[in-house]
Amino acid sequence: MNFTITTVARSLADYLAPVLPGVTFYEDPNQQDSAMPCAFLQQRYAYLELRTGGRWLRRIGLDLTYLEDYNLTDLQRRYQKAAEALDLVLETFPYTDGADTTLLRTYDREWRIDADALHYKFELRVFVFLPEAFNPMERMDYQEEVIMAENTIERRGS
Repeated sequence: MNFTITTVARSLADYLAPVLPGVTFYEDPNQQDSAMPCAFLQQRYAYLELRTGGRWLRRIGLDLTYLEDYNLTDLQRRYQKAAEALDLVLETFPYTDGADTTLLRTYDREWRIDADALHYKFELRVFVFLPEAFNPMERMDYQEEVIMAENTIERRGS
């Protein structure tokens, strides 16, 4: 299974479409010609931590930004309603890379409302294998050799 931010954004958009009806999802912030209401996903940080067995823990901080038309009189209520809807459904979500599907858990979820947007932040923690050649331990041949010298015994390994 391949894991990329593009496939995370696509999986989230598919999963959240029934939760936020009428919302257009973009992979990145869209500056012009955005159909409101809209949402987009931004990556905030990423960490890799080496774990046993050649696995890495990939921690990715994401910000799902939700926008409505700025001049609405009930803008604050709309953002709160969207945040509460996201709280109810974003503990896990189905992730697919086009071939396989699995559930991803979200961590450290929080949201805040700015003057112009709702920011729903969370972290993904995914165990991954980096695409590199695996080099397992190979067999080592070792033969002990005893050499006799004047009144001493030496041991040498080869």
